[in-house]
Amino acid sequence: METEERGDIAEQAMPVELTAELDAARKEATDNHDKYLRALAEAENMRKRLERLGDERIWQEKRRIFGHLLDLADQLEQALKYADEADPVSAGVRVTYQQLQKILTQEGVQAMTPVGEVFDPTMHEAVELADRGERGPNQVVSEYRKGYTLNGRLLRAARVQVTKES
Repeated sequence: METEERGDIAEQAMPVELTAELDAARKEATDNHDKYLRALAEAENMRKRLERLGDERIWQEKRRIFGHLLDLADQLEQALKYADEADPVSAGVRVTYQQLQKILTQEGVQAMTPVGEVFDPTMHEAVELADRGERGPNQVVSEYRKGYTLNGRLLRAARVQVTKES
């Protein structure tokens, strides 16, 4: 309390020029503090923006690489449809396909199973319409190309046949 009183008395006894300089210094300190806080917030926003851009770049590269691997898996799967069980080359293709599937699974790539589901344009690519028959409208009837997700995000849409609405 005594210190505060001395400070108040000291300010009262100061000449007008010193009071003006003190007020200007306080205003400058406040302005500098505000600028510091803004710069700190801007730096944090920039860090977050760069992190998001980095994550998006990584996602795009994974999508590109896994897209090539999925094309290879499709080709191996097609080869296995016509493979002879007794042929040693077919056995090698089968082992290669299984190893590729294992690697994809370890990396978080999961095949979708759209047959029987309701058509979802964000996950499926309709390439053909089919008569409804006893199925409901917009039902996926068959799959022409497998769709895949990577850690819950769409990696490749499934190409499907869908029932007509009416």
